[in-house]
Amino acid sequence: MTQNFDLGTKEGRFMFAVLAAAAEYELELRAERQAEGIAAVKRSEATGAMLPGKKKTGRPHAVGPAELATLRRLVDDGASVTEAARTLKLGRSTAYAALARR
Repeated sequence: MTQNFDLGTKEGRFMFAVLAAAAEYELELRAERQAEGIAAVKRSEATGAMLPGKKKTGRPHAVGPAELATLRRLVDDGASVTEAARTLKLGRSTAYAALARR
């Protein structure tokens, strides 16, 4: 971007400063809009006005209640967490996190 401006002249430095200020302004606007969106979602979550079937925002858990019950049963029957995770086609860290969540 500096190829179009001669930063050795005062006009070139001025144009560079103007464009830098415009870019910073856009960055701040985007951050404000993002913060407003997050606040709006938190308000709708608090009032219970979420989309049908959704109770909260965020990524859903990878392990549902049925998988968790099966995972616990396999581990209780003597299988290692790694073996149980492989059986259920889960990652090992996902299985450990699900067991710790209880």
